[in-house]
Amino acid sequence: MDLKLKDKVVLINGATGGIGRAVCFALKAEGAKIALSGRDADKVAKLAAELELGPDRLWTNVADVTCEEQVKAFVDGALAHFGHIDSVVPNAGYEGKWEFNNQMSKENFEKVFSINVLGVMYMLKYGGDVLAKQGHGSIVITSSIGGVVGSPGMAIYCASKHAVQGLMKSAARELGPQGVNVNSVNPDGVDTDMLARIGKNALSDAMSPEERYAALVSGTYDKRAATPEEVAYLILYYISPWASHIFGTKTVIDGANGDGETVRP
Repeated sequence: MDLKLKDKVVLINGATGGIGRAVCFALKAEGAKIALSGRDADKVAKLAAELELGPDRLWTNVADVTCEEQVKAFVDGALAHFGHIDSVVPNAGYEGKWEFNNQMSKENFEKVFSINVLGVMYMLKYGGDVLAKQGHGSIVITSSIGGVVGSPGMAIYCASKHAVQGLMKSAARELGPQGVNVNSVNPDGVDTDMLARIGKNALSDAMSPEERYAALVSGTYDKRAATPEEVAYLILYYISPWASHIFGTKTVIDGANGDGETVRP
């Protein structure tokens, strides 16, 4: 299936993480042009070198998603470099500290919400404005199953991802009539460093990494986590013209772990 992304300009932040990297390489394979951003300059440079794309197909940026001016500079810089933008992928995320109900802290709340909510808000604000003025485009937010369910020890993270769903649905209603479709992709466990960190927090240190992984994916039908590439290609579908009639959806990719809106054990 041709996703019709050849020469399309796609912005993605949080690009150096597991899902972000997979999205970048999938975009390269589809012939898209990439504007990528991350907060670690060395990781951004390393990813750019691995992609092996010239300046006509790749533009990089270092930005902290919690800083509005830096997010605006990322969007403005990409627009100046490529001349237009077709799609925006707010992808940066942070799981926060493992805190149960009686341990929740303002410090953890502020850090998680500043990355997961403000970071998305700024990308919607500036990226969405560019797309609306053009009269076309797409936005796909990398959210989480935490935007659909709750989970012990991760209340603040889940609250932040529920907030993301409100941003997404509102942006879909505002920007849809201006030719911009907005959606989110909500993965459960993905085989990345974040999943390993969550497993270490949620389960006993006495368990091996392999045992923790098996426990985390035990509720899925296929007994595994999603691969970053599976999530990446779901994102690519939603930024493609094939999904241009879809607005305001939250698509879950979780191996049926929980079978719907519930609470994770």
